[in-house]
Order: sequence, then structure tokens, then C-alpha cells
Amino acid sequence: MSHPILGLDLGSRRVKAVLLETTLRGFTVSGAAEAPIPPATEGGPPGGERMSGAVAALLAERGWTPDVAAVASLPGASASHLVTLPFTDARRIEQTVLYEVEAAIPFDLDQVAWDWQVLESLPDRSDLFVGVVRRGELTACIADLARVGMDPAVVTPGGPVLAALWAAGAVADPAAVGEADLAVDVGADRTHACVVSEGRCLFARTFASGGSTLLRAAARSSGRNPDEVVLEEGLPAWMSGPEGDAALRGALGPLVRELRATLHAFEARPSRRPVVRVRLAGGAAAWPGLASVVGEELGIPTEPLRLAGPAADAIPPEDAPRFALPLALALRGWLGPRFQRLNLRRGDLASTRSTQDVRDRLQRVAVYVSLVLLLAVVSSVVKVVALNRQEKLLDRSMCEVTQKVVGKCFDDFAMAESVLRGRGTVGASIPRISAAGVLAELAARSPDVQLRFDRIEISREKLHLQGTTDVAENVDKIVAALRGSRCFGDARSGGARKRGTEQKFEFTVDADITCEGAPAPAGKG
Repeated sequence: MSHPILGLDLGSRRVKAVLLETTLRGFTVSGAAEAPIPPATEGGPPGGERMSGAVAALLAERGWTPDVAAVASLPGASASHLVTLPFTDARRIEQTVLYEVEAAIPFDLDQVAWDWQVLESLPDRSDLFVGVVRRGELTACIADLARVGMDPAVVTPGGPVLAALWAAGAVADPAAVGEADLAVDVGADRTHACVVSEGRCLFARTFASGGSTLLRAAARSSGRNPDEVVLEEGLPAWMSGPEGDAALRGALGPLVRELRATLHAFEARPSRRPVVRVRLAGGAAAWPGLASVVGEELGIPTEPLRLAGPAADAIPPEDAPRFALPLALALRGWLGPRFQRLNLRRGDLASTRSTQDVRDRLQRVAVYVSLVLLLAVVSSVVKVVALNRQEKLLDRSMCEVTQKVVGKCFDDFAMAESVLRGRGTVGASIPRISAAGVLAELAARSPDVQLRFDRIEISREKLHLQGTTDVAENVDKIVAALRGSRCFGDARSGGARKRGTEQKFEFTVDADITCEGAPAPAGKG
């Protein structure tokens, strides 16, 4: 069952969105779209209404319903802090980071919405990224989206979420193990930077320099009126010539300084590793000469972001940098909180859709459990039927055997065994061993001493001996010999007494007859 996820980039000039459909083996990109936010006018609607109107127009144009699980970036300014704690236990981090944030921001905690995520854990420390936004701005954004029926489950800063592109395998030619890429999303008024290695965000920051700032600075350096340059109207024609190259190189100074500061800050951290490539995203990534100038200034190969996998099949290469951030937001929803726990909608700001998602998942789990129980019941029924069939086959075989042996059918095992052993019949009273067999066993077991049996009594179950011997100890030898036979059990002596003046001893010995078949060959028991 597919599950749609909408990544929504709420910019200052445009709204961009990417819709994913989850599948059993991954995801597919259903489409990417953008819509302009109308400019502010005197007496016109406020910025929040204009933004929500652009979202509604985008959804209506593509036929997408707002009732989907959405992940949105922050439309306004947000702050980020890097916090290092000398332990790695998640519970201790949760208890301690509160005080670190309170000390780092100039507001009371009840005036802001904030959350954190672990960038990297070392044996003796944890590096955290903390995102902070004014609570009033976030509440207003949520209310504006609610006007068009949207309730994003996750609202997150744009910097760390760029790593979702690498984690989902949506970036072509990622850095090798032990190396890192620098993802740079140049928006209209702000730029997100994220150092990514092996699908994880190791460092991220957002700074106030974007395409609009660059374009105005380029116009100013070329002697033109910066107020006449409008980003929404596209790149001016003069930017494509030699004059534009020189103006762009001069205008990129603030952006390059911020990127250098980002790289220096990352290299100063324990998680540092070589940054081998800069990947440009955002609307300005396709500007002629931007990648080459940034690469020259930073001394690192720089290129526009290229996609791979299902994302590359749905989004053309020329549009890949522009839709990188909304695609990363959608992939953040697909990867789930295990990839990134950072979500500014916590506590009383949590999404009602989050509860609904939990209910939907519980319903799906209930369906799966019901199916498992049904399969278990079916399996038990099949086993019972099979055992009954096997029991009937055994009864039939027992009947055939007893019919052939005794001439009568017995399908009960106990009765058949009794009949085959002779119990319950006339033949059952016939002893299984004869007196001659008992005498043979007695002769075989008698010790090689001087003795004479004067009387031997053999009944069905008992043996009684009377005789004389030269030495009284010979009686014990007779008892021991009888006990060594399987045909005589509980052999015991009745005593030995001397006969008158003769040098003889009279004795008696009694034993139980226990063998049921023919006795063993003489001397072997």
C-alpha cells in the first residue's frame, strides 16, 4: 500500500514541492512543482496568507490533495547552534541540552520552539545540532497552512535535512567512505550549507545570503541600479557576458566568505574529514559561471547537484538543483525519525496528523496481527485434520494385522496388543516357560561346589529348593548364582543347619520365577 509524502519548501519568493509515493522496496517520485508567492502590496494580504495561497494554487494545479503526510522547511528566519556534551547517553542528553539552549539564546524557552539531533557520537562526547525558531512565527506558519487543509507532521530547518538526499541514495557519485561533500542550497534570501559523509550530516548552518543578494550585488558592482534587478524575472541578459562574469565574481564575495567559514568551522571539529566536492542546489545553482567561480575561490571542485535513482527518473537534470531541498524534505519523511529526529513541532505544537499516523499504523499492525492469527488457526486445523487422517490409517492397518493373525479385527491399539500377547484369552493361562526350562536354567546356574538337591518344587511363579552341602558358605554361592539369572528374582536363603553328627549342612533356598520366554543358553543367563 503506497503512502504519499509531500516535501514542502516554503521560501520567501516561491513555494516548491515534491511528492513521493512509498513502495515496498523504496520510493517513487510522483512529481515536482513550484508556485510564486505574490509580492506584498499596500493594503494587501499579509505574507502568511500569500504563502498559503501559493501552496493552495500549487496543489490545485497538480491535483494533489493536502491530506498527505507533509514535511516542511521554515519560511522565516531560524537560528542554529552547535552544542558539545561530554557523554553519549540519549537520556542524559535530553536532560542536559535544555540548559545549554537556555544559555545560548537571548529569549525565554517558552518564547521559542527548538529541537536537537546528534551529528556524531564519539566515545567521550556528542556533537549536537540545535535548531531554534520563535514560537510565534512557527505557530503562524502552522495556522497559515491549516487554512488550505495542510498540517505538516514535521517542520525542520533546511540545513541538516539536505543529508537525506545522500542517505536515500538520491545523489549521483557521492563522496567515498572517509570523505565528505558540502551541499549548498542557495535560495532567494538565505543559503543552507550541510557537510555530508556516508549519508549523515556532520555539520550544518544557515546564513542570510541568497540569489537575490547576489544579483543585487552584481548589479551594484557593474554600475547598475540594484532596485531594477528582480530575481523573479530571471537572470538579466547582461549577466551572461564578460561584464556579468566580472560582476558575479565580485558579488560572490560574501557567499564565499560564509562557505569558507563553514569549512573552517567543520575542520576544527573532531569529526572532520576531507571535503572533496561542493554540490550546488537552489535556484541560483544553474547561473552561468557560478559553480566555476565558487570552485576557484574555495579550491574544491564544484558542480550543480546531480540526482540518481528514482529521483533522477522523475526530475530532469536541469531542475534537480532547484528541487533539491523539497526532495530532501520528502525523503526525510520517507526515512523517518531514525534518520533525523529534529522536528520543531514538539509538545503542544505537535501535529494532529502525527496522532492520526500512529492510529493508521496501529490499524495496519492490527490487520497484520489478525492475518497472523488467522494463519495460525488455519495451520492448527490442517494439522488436526492430518493427524485424524493418519490415525484412521493406523487403525486400518492395525485391523488388517489382527485380522490376519488372530482372525478378528481390532482397531484399538491396547486391545490389539493384549490379544497379540495372549492376554484375555484361554492361551494366556499357559505358562511361557516349562519346568524343564527352569531345571535347565537351575543346572546352568548352580555353582561348582559339593551340594545335593533333595527336593525341588517348581510352581508357576516360585522355585523352592532343599538340599545338603559340605560347607555353609556354599548356600550364599547358590543364592548369588540364582540372582545372576534373568529367570530367578528375589533369590533368598532359608538358612543352613548342621545335620546330626554328619559333616553336612541342610539348607533351603526360595526364588521368584521371572523369565517369560525360553531361558538363555546355559551359563549365559
